[in-house]
Parts: sequence; C-alpha cells; structure tokens
Amino acid sequence: MRSKVRRAVLLFALVAGWVMSPANICQATIFPFEIFTTNSPYADDPGWNLYVDVWNGEGVVNFTFYNASTIQSSIARVYFDDGSLLGLDALTNGPGTQFNTAVSPGDLPGGQNLVPPFTADREFTIGSGNPPPWKGVNNNLGEWVSVRFNLINGGTLDDVIGELSTGTLRIGMHLIDLPEGYSESAIFVIPEPATIMLLSLGTLVLLRKRRA
Repeated sequence: MRSKVRRAVLLFALVAGWVMSPANICQATIFPFEIFTTNSPYADDPGWNLYVDVWNGEGVVNFTFYNASTIQSSIARVYFDDGSLLGLDALTNGPGTQFNTAVSPGDLPGGQNLVPPFTADREFTIGSGNPPPWKGVNNNLGEWVSVRFNLINGGTLDDVIGELSTGTLRIGMHLIDLPEGYSESAIFVIPEPATIMLLSLGTLVLLRKRRA
C-alpha cells in the first residue's frame, strides 16, 4: 500500500511539473485505488498503480482515471456509489479508449462484500466498448478516461473531496485482461491525512490543459 502511494506521489509531481498556459489553471487532487478482490495471483502484486485525478472547472468536477500499473490489465468499468453533489454532464474518451454508459454488470463485481456493500449509481456508471480489453484504460501512461459532473445542491470541489475522504462517496473499478485471463476489482482508497497533503499539496494549483 505504501509503495502504491509513493508511486502516486511521484506521478503527481510529474504532472505538477507540466508547463502550460495560466488560463488553464485548475485545482486537482490525486487519489489511489487498491485491489480488494482475490481472484488471481496478482491481487496483492506491488505492480498495481491505479488512480483518479479529481479536478475542477467552472461549476463542474472532473474525474480522470489512469492505469499506470506494470501488470497487464485494462480498466473496463468505473462505478460511483452515492454522488449526492453530482449530476452527470459529459464523458470524454482519451487516446485508445472508448467508454459509454451502457454497462453490464450494473454493480461493481465483489462490491457486495464491502462494508457497507457497494451500491452503484447506474446513472454514473461507465464501461468500455467492445472489445473491452482494447477499448478500456490499459496499463500505460498514454490512456485515460474522464467523467465530468455538474456540481449540484450547492456542492463545491472541496465538498466532493470531503465526501471522498470520508467514504460518503465511493468509487470502484473492474479490471480485466490480467495475465491468464483473470479479473479483479479495485476500490478508491482513503489515504491517511499526511498522504492526502502530499498528494494534493494543500489543493495544489496545477497548470494543465483543460480537457474538452
């Protein structure tokens, strides 16, 4: 777990070092995921590096998912549990990915064994097209998928990050195309307070191109 966080911190530092137009300033916080199922010999492998970049826009919040793992794998589906501050606005496919909102299964595989059980909001769930291993977020730094939500009920980016940090809002993902055909599920990890500070650097202001 600690090695995963260290990798996330390193990746965050690399992203923060990008030099871009000041007009594209946004706040961002990176959170890691952890495999919680045990379907394969790779469940506890230190090579997993899955994370979401949570960043803001004008009245919206964006969740961009990456797979920087050294293990062959593909993020095939992403699930949100709750989301009282969110209203789905747009889905943006990055290089090599093709996601949509027609998803099966509708719930996070293995999520019923979490405490409390993971109940996916079908309106917020996204999945890769066919064939899934090729259209999902595969384990290289060039692929990503982003979901943009309108902030509703007076919510702000800080409120959303607060819900993530307390577990009020949970995010899960299903990974397929592991070696030997295995699959696993991962859940958003609530880092320790000190780790959150390292990852976000106190709501660090990043210079980043705003995604379309």
